[in-house]
This record gives sequence, C-alpha cells and structure tokens, in this order.
Amino acid sequence: MSKTNYFYFFICSILILLIIYGGYFYNIYIHPTIITNSLGQSEIILFGDFKYIFKVVNCHNFGFDVYSSNECYRDYYGSFLYGPILLLIPEISEKNLEIIIYIFSTVLIFSFVYLNLKLIKPNNLFSYSLITIILFNPTTLFIYEKLNIDLLIYIVLIVTIYYVKKDLIKISIISILTLIKFYPAIFGIIFLIRKKKITSGFMYFCIFLSLIGIFLFSFWDNLLNVLGTSKYVSQSFKYSFSLNSLSKIFQHVITLDNFYFIKGIFITVCLFTSLLIYRVFLYKKINLNIKDLNTDTDMFIVSSFLIIALYLIFGNNFYREIYLIGIVPFLLNNFNTKFFRYFLYLFIFKYIYLLVFFPIYYNSNLKDNISSQLMVGFKSTLDFFFIIILFSILIIFIKIYFLSLIKHFKPTK
Repeated sequence: MSKTNYFYFFICSILILLIIYGGYFYNIYIHPTIITNSLGQSEIILFGDFKYIFKVVNCHNFGFDVYSSNECYRDYYGSFLYGPILLLIPEISEKNLEIIIYIFSTVLIFSFVYLNLKLIKPNNLFSYSLITIILFNPTTLFIYEKLNIDLLIYIVLIVTIYYVKKDLIKISIISILTLIKFYPAIFGIIFLIRKKKITSGFMYFCIFLSLIGIFLFSFWDNLLNVLGTSKYVSQSFKYSFSLNSLSKIFQHVITLDNFYFIKGIFITVCLFTSLLIYRVFLYKKINLNIKDLNTDTDMFIVSSFLIIALYLIFGNNFYREIYLIGIVPFLLNNFNTKFFRYFLYLFIFKYIYLLVFFPIYYNSNLKDNISSQLMVGFKSTLDFFFIIILFSILIIFIKIYFLSLIKHFKPTK
C-alpha cells in the first residue's frame, strides 16, 4: 500500500475505535444492546453478539443443553445459534474475557480496515469516497459495535481467497467456518472456479460435500433447533436485510395470510427478472471467459452466492451486507463497462440512502409514521432490486463455468 493509504488506514481504524468505545452513534446509526443488570438498572453491553457466544459456552460447560431452551440464559431466544466447534472453548472468567474481547475486537477492526484497503486500493477521490462509505455506513458501524462473528468470517474469506494457495488448507478453513456458523459451507464453490486444474477442483469440491454430509447427518437435530430459533432473530424492519421483510410488508399491504406463498412469488420474480436482465443487457454484450477469472472474480462469485442465499432464505440483520463488499473489487476492475459502473453507483446510492434516512426511520414509530414506513419499504425494495441485478451478473460466471466444464471433458478428436 502507498503511504497515503497507510495514513488513511491508521486514521480510520482509530476513528472507528473512538466511535465504538465512545458510544457516539447509539440510537442514531447503532442499535445498542441493553440488558438489566443485577441492580435492576439498564446497561448497554458493548460487543454484545460476541459476549453472547461466551455466555452460552459457559452454560455448556456447566452442563446445559445449549441447543434447546434452558434455564442458563433466559434472555435469549432458545437454541444456541452457532456451530458445535465453539463449544470446545473452555470456561473463561469475566475479567479475562474482557481483556480477550478488547484485544480481539481491536485486531478484527484493524484487519477489516486493512484488508478492505488492500482489496479496493483507493488512489483518487472517487475510490477514497467509496472506501469511506464502506467503512462508515450503518451496516458496518452496527457490526463493529456488536462484534458479530460475520466480521471474522468475512476477514477469513478474504484471506482464504487471496492468500491461501493450498487446497487442503482451504478445505480445513472452510470446514472450521462451517462448524462455526453453517452457511460458510457455500464457500466450497471456491474449488469449482478454476482456470486450471478443473478436475482436481471438482474432486476437492466433492470431498468437501462429503464432509458437509457427515456433519449434517451427525448434527441434524441440533441444526433444526438452530433454524427454528433463527427465524425469531432479526425481526426489526429497521435494520433488516432479507426477503422476509419485503414479503411481510407486501403481506401487510394486500392482507394475505400466506407468508410463504408471497415469499415464493418474490423468489420466482427474482429469478425470472435476473434471467431477463441477463438476456437483454449482458448476453453477448459482456465478453468474459475462463481466462478472465482471477482472485477478484473469485471473491465476487463467492460473495454473490453467499449474499444471495442469505437474502433469499434467512432473516438477517443488515450487518450481513458486509459480504457485499466482496463484489466491489470486480466492479472497480470493470468500471469502464457501463453496466458494472452503474451497478457500482447503485451500491454507493444504497449506503448513502442509509446514511441519510436510517437515523430518521430508526427513531420513529413504524406503526404510526407513514413516511418512515415508506422509507423502510423503499430500502427493502432497493435490496430486492440489488439482489436481482447481482444474480443477473452471477449468471455470466455460471455460464462460463459450465462451458469450461463441457470443453474440459469433451473428448478430443
């Protein structure tokens, strides 16, 4: 990195720590985690999502079944929401935990800023504005303050794609991430997106699928409990990133009781519209092939698959949008292509919109305030439209992969 970027890294990292530890944006851009302490007083808990993990781990070490409702942590929804590998953590005293969390949070935030700077490589006013919006929008401020495990997973994803070369190490990393939070299993598509060694990549992908199958077989009942609990998480429309929110809004507008029917219609519309956009704007107009694939396209493909799956299937707080950052390097590399340039502009608009309007509708009563309802509705619609376009671009790479696969296995004359 240049000296300017190192200076930018230092300033941004310190500024983020000051914002988080100072609590300056609570109830503006950051939703605080508030509990009632032993004295009956309300208390804001910094890094609440990360501390939740250790609270539950300690309950496990006391002998409680953390994948079902129990008496140890009544202030949460039910099942432990993470994978079994975290339960191997030994019991840690509260004093030592505070020290560990402060060190770990600083390392994660510094790593997040540094790696995003390495990815985007800002060198002009536009790119510096872009990285600033990425680092200081409500979704990233939210994840810093919660210290949600997605921050760690995103950092490890960058390291795995850009810096890890050995396939066995990649399998080990992705397997561990899957045992932490389940959905990183999607990262297994890394082995399919190869310019070379297509056969060995497919073999490693099959090995990884076998490992996932063993995990699902042995952990199935607990996984069902996690999925059953997760639907009660991320219920607020104000900081949601999920098709569930748009489906619920539409369900309320048309007063139809069948939520899953509405969601199914939206998924169908998403897939059909993506294919239509691909056919009209991208087919035969975007000339990419297997030779154009590099680490930036790998990051785009994996991030896109993950964020589309999370958006369409699960309920998410909007800090899950952190994975959208992974599509930016590819868009910057193809900035001269009009479609990709406009899509990057849409990405920027999406977060400028949040910076302007999130504090307004966050502090309003959505039941009574019509203007705030419209703001939330627009945000949900914008997310849906964004996912549609993202999937239309992803179709390009799906096509490239299958064409390269056919060519690879086609018998030579």
